[in-house]
Amino acid sequence: MRERFFRLTEALSRGIHEREQVFGLGLLALLAGESLFLLGPPGTAKSLVARRLKAALKGARAFEYLMGRFSTPEEIFGPLSIAGLRDRDVFERRTAGYLPEADVAFLDEVWRASPPIQNTLLTILNEKRFRNGDHELRVPLKLLVAASNSSPAGEENAQAFWDRFVLRFEVGPLTTEAGFRGLVTDTDDLYQPSAAADALTPQEWEALQLGIDLVEIPDSVVGALASLRAALAQEPNPVTVSDRRWKKAARLLRACAVAHGRATVDGQDLGLLEHVLWDRPDQRAKVADLLARTLEEEGWPGPEALGTLEAEVEASRAALRALTLKERTVTRPKPVLQDGEYHALVGYPGELSARVWAQDYALLKDEEDLEGELFFFTPYGPFRHSEKHLLRATGAPAEVEVDGRLFALESQPEEVTVYDKIAPDGPRLKAWEAAAKELAARLASARQRVDAEAELKRAEGALHLFCAAYAEACGRGLERDSADLGDLLVRLETLVETRDPD
Repeated sequence: MRERFFRLTEALSRGIHEREQVFGLGLLALLAGESLFLLGPPGTAKSLVARRLKAALKGARAFEYLMGRFSTPEEIFGPLSIAGLRDRDVFERRTAGYLPEADVAFLDEVWRASPPIQNTLLTILNEKRFRNGDHELRVPLKLLVAASNSSPAGEENAQAFWDRFVLRFEVGPLTTEAGFRGLVTDTDDLYQPSAAADALTPQEWEALQLGIDLVEIPDSVVGALASLRAALAQEPNPVTVSDRRWKKAARLLRACAVAHGRATVDGQDLGLLEHVLWDRPDQRAKVADLLARTLEEEGWPGPEALGTLEAEVEASRAALRALTLKERTVTRPKPVLQDGEYHALVGYPGELSARVWAQDYALLKDEEDLEGELFFFTPYGPFRHSEKHLLRATGAPAEVEVDGRLFALESQPEEVTVYDKIAPDGPRLKAWEAAAKELAARLASARQRVDAEAELKRAEGALHLFCAAYAEACGRGLERDSADLGDLLVRLETLVETRDPD
């Protein structure tokens, strides 16, 4: 299916430069039985794209209409049946040749449609139903393409209508010199696309609908969707997405899997949502950024259970600790914190209370000497002044040297656990080393599998029909898993080499 869709996209876009992506999305909308909205200035081939898409379905009945302020429902849905009104007293339309009997439809300048036309289109777009007189018809519509020079901001009664358009794509002028050269030199007939060889038959389209319903959305993808939904809601200017759009987005993801010949949705498929979740064009960059960040974390789950492997490394470290260290409890003085940030010196000469800053005292654990300060307070608490002094650690708890003189810090007793090194039992230590080396081999193999998975997924991702650009974001998660496995391997190898669990 992927190769067929690729050839079909190529055939439809032949001679229309820099429009492969919009043709691909149009084919996906056709496959899913959904709609596509094209937004862009005049002269950017929106109408041409819409007209060519009907060639993707063999024998498709097409309907096309340019909306105007004075367009009437009769011009879209068919004229009133005089015979029905006269003979059966029923108000119904003659729909042959109009939108209710079309497989593919194109509505240009759609925001010019009157509210009665938009309201009737609501049920056609969402439920594929059209009420004609006293009965309701199931319409055969498989793709509706709409186009406009503007989004519906400020348009009366347009929000519900706008929400029905699942895929939204901005079409702009050509951006490359190659595209421009092709535009002015090609002489092909742009209105006669040749796609018959790979076009879908109505029977194939119906069969594909059943296939779409069977596609699985794995828990990892559902989790990524939930994360993306939460991220959109937490933005300073939240991007609001209706439940209906999420439901339709899920079907679009399933259709994407079918187009690639898969039975499950892949994390990279979520890149499609760049063209689904925005309401205003200025939101698309924000949606794309949130998508990339979500896919970096949850796009392609790694093949290895890193949490389990990390627990095994920690268990190995604990086993080595039990072999080489003996635990005992001792009572040590713990410096008392004064006013939340000082330790008081006992016996410092003078009438004032001398204190060392707790942060300076903490630094003495890593530095032999420190030029710090002593802070002097009256016995009742008010600060008087501070002085520069040379501070030195002694190695003992609750002590500090000030300019070469030793002082204790006000403290209270504290029970702490200490570990004394012991000579390990030889056979047990050898058994531990064998188990650690076996775990190290498994970690190395796991990292190789993650790297191989990353290489394979990136190669597949580069061939994605609709959102190849998101392969890089998805791959970063596998890169992170590989790096984490490398860190675990270093930690374990360090344990084996040093036999030091700390």
